[in-house]
Amino acid sequence: MIISIANQKGGVSKTTTALNLGVALNELGYSVLLIDMDPQGSLTLSMGIEPAYLEQTIYDVLIGKIDINNIIHGGESVNIAPANIDLSAAEVELLSEIGRESILLEVLEGIRDKYKYIIIDCPPSLGLLTINALTACDGVIAPVAPDFLALKGLVQLTNTIKKVKKLNPKLDFIGVLISMYDKRTLHDKEAISIIKENYNVFDTYIRRAVAIKDSSIAGQSMLEYAPYHDVSNAYRRLAKEVLKWEKDQI
Repeated sequence: MIISIANQKGGVSKTTTALNLGVALNELGYSVLLIDMDPQGSLTLSMGIEPAYLEQTIYDVLIGKIDINNIIHGGESVNIAPANIDLSAAEVELLSEIGRESILLEVLEGIRDKYKYIIIDCPPSLGLLTINALTACDGVIAPVAPDFLALKGLVQLTNTIKKVKKLNPKLDFIGVLISMYDKRTLHDKEAISIIKENYNVFDTYIRRAVAIKDSSIAGQSMLEYAPYHDVSNAYRRLAKEVLKWEKDQI
């Protein structure tokens, strides 16, 4: 199963979710590959890999220079196809390519049997890189900070998903993941209430925690950095919700 973590708004825990969901699924015994589709390379860095030092990344794969198997790095728990700033050139370089929206799909077809789950961390935009991720995946998870402005972004994302379904009929919107949640604030509670009225929302919420930033600096997932932390356990619950969603689709 291929899952895209998408939201054109930055700073909503897309990368944190991609990494920790992947590790949580791996803890349950499943093989996992992470795909970093963000030129910022935050997911790559969160895996303890310095993007600036990489000679080959997902960019080289997308432009047809090398096979994806040549760039995959093996982590302690999950594997990753890394990215760095070179990927920012791909949106321009691929514009003239025939079938440019389906290049990642073609790349992943050759390796999807090796992994039970492939999780794609999308950039904070709805450009060609994100379109490629949506065309290649089975479902989308949208991390959203509880903010009234988040609804506008969700409308844009869901409209994009509807359009991409013409290219990828199996594409489904799995749900909204409330992230950076502070249960002490009335604003967060009211915003969540409005989001739940309009979208399918996971039962699991990811609260704000300093340890999340600390784990990124350490180049580890929360589940590795602080195994018994509330946030680590929340991602374990999220993984089980994803498994349940997948089972319900069968």
